[in-house]
Amino acid sequence: MYTPDPALQVLAEIMLSANVGAIHLRRVGEVLVARAEMDDRILYPGAKSQVSGEFLDELMFGVTDVEEAYIRAWQACEEGSAEWCKSEGLAALEIALQRAAEYFLGVASQE
Repeated sequence: MYTPDPALQVLAEIMLSANVGAIHLRRVGEVLVARAEMDDRILYPGAKSQVSGEFLDELMFGVTDVEEAYIRAWQACEEGSAEWCKSEGLAALEIALQRAAEYFLGVASQE
């Protein structure tokens, strides 16, 4: 049985939520594209330099950190009051999504 990746599941929830704005949808798209590029770099390096085991471990810790950050930000939005979500929560979510996209793109562009 397929078990969805929790980080991807949260991105889907964000996309389907009526509480987010266009910037959040844009950031989710950026995360998805950047993550796909990173996965291609790690899983199918081709002519690019191979990713060593130690470096791969370090990357995976970084991936976990940025994914947990946007998961926590989304959970806080879902659990907090509507006022808090609009005043602070959605801004924190946008920042967490942006940082994730930047991290994934950084990994994808490393030689």
